[in-house]
Amino acid sequence: LGTLGDFTSRDNWDKFFALRGSGDNFEWYAEWPNLRAPLLAILGDRGAAAEAGSAQEILVPACGSSALSERLYDAGFRRITNVDFSRVVVADMLRRHARARPEMRWRVMDMTDMQV
Repeated sequence: LGTLGDFTSRDNWDKFFALRGSGDNFEWYAEWPNLRAPLLAILGDRGAAAEAGSAQEILVPACGSSALSERLYDAGFRRITNVDFSRVVVADMLRRHARARPEMRWRVMDMTDMQV
């Protein structure tokens, strides 16, 4: 991937993730140890929200093969929807997480044209 067109091409992303193979995480910005404290500070106490009956919903757009949503799930956040327009990566991530994280959702969708 190199040009802007490469980043907006579904075929290029499918090829990218197919070449990387399954079971490999790819982080764009930062790893969980760097994101954990600031994210949990923003998201607040999941226990208090759950007791109040207002479990937070989290959207991870352009999720790719990031481990972010699995880390959030393991931290107690269950209502997580992951969206990516690469069928290759969504299928891989669904296979990897369906049993261990059954409440997490995965959708093949373009984040610039979201559907309910």
